[in-house]
Amino acid sequence: MNYEAHFDQSAKLRENHWNSIGKLHSDVITHLINPAFMGGPEWPSTRQAFVIVETPAGTILASDGLSDPYNDFDENPENQSYNGIGCEFYLECNEQLTSFDEVKSSWQFSVVYQAAQLAAGNPNIASIIEEYGYVSTELYHCTVPEAFLNEHGRAGVLLGLSSRKVPSRLQLSLETIRLVNVTLLTLEELDYITTNGSEGRLEVAKRLEALETSGKSFLERKSVV
Repeated sequence: MNYEAHFDQSAKLRENHWNSIGKLHSDVITHLINPAFMGGPEWPSTRQAFVIVETPAGTILASDGLSDPYNDFDENPENQSYNGIGCEFYLECNEQLTSFDEVKSSWQFSVVYQAAQLAAGNPNIASIIEEYGYVSTELYHCTVPEAFLNEHGRAGVLLGLSSRKVPSRLQLSLETIRLVNVTLLTLEELDYITTNGSEGRLEVAKRLEALETSGKSFLERKSVV
């Protein structure tokens, strides 16, 4: 198959996957002007998009394009084994976010958007998560309440938690990709990880995965540390 065939097949497989979990909106959230043209990180096929999935228990917002085949697929043999960077990122929340305006102005979208852009600038992120299981990081420009921001104005997230609804793997046209959960951390949890390093990260992850709400991000969640 050529680039177009792999692109179409991967898009259809992602669409079928999300429709098996909830109701996938037919339209995607994207940019009028691609940020890559203004110095931002470039996504594999250049296309940068996000999807909205409605479920009875809330909403899932997910990147859609990080696992596209590379746009030089037909000319570059080195990229002919990969679905982009090998992952897509998603955030699961309790709220029913139905309109584009509501989603785009939500703190949930700001978090998953910044996580996806961070991943686009770090194409080895899938292998890093594979090696360590969980990755904690801090994101700029998240419209979360101030109580979730550290002294540098960044929000902490944990990447790679298990979800009760979303499998961690998805077979696409070229490879099996990771579906990476993005969980918002409380400031106490972020401080605990910062202080205790990898052991702190694993302890926070273990405690979060023990919750019935594992994989969900919501502002009312009590800190696990």
